Amino acid sequence: MPTRDQHVKKASENETFADTLSTNTQASLNWKLVVMFYAAVHYVEAYLAKQLNQHLRSHTTRDNYVARESNLRNIRNQYSHLKFYGYNARYEPDQFTDQDVRDATGDLAHVKATITPLL
Repeated sequence: MPTRDQHVKKASENETFADTLSTNTQASLNWKLVVMFYAAVHYVEAYLAKQLNQHLRSHTTRDNYVARESNLRNIRNQYSHLKFYGYNARYEPDQFTDQDVRDATGDLAHVKATITPLL
């Protein structure tokens, strides 16, 4: 099972990588959103590893933890937004914008700020 520290490292690496991606093309903008979602996934996984000794491979199961775990409930909306962006940027022809990236950046910052003190 990956450790809390491994998940935090992966989340940080994903954030750093997302910061290197431009928004000059639709493809790079889309991948920036995908990587930001996976940074959020790893912050949640770090919490689950530390607090509950859990490692979840299912997005649905993780979503359920975010919805019901008392310390995670207040990131539910932001996490859901990031998941929406990450999924649709991969699979749908949606045309995301720089504003979507700014919104996702705020969502990820909220997820990180909420979870980091709990680690």
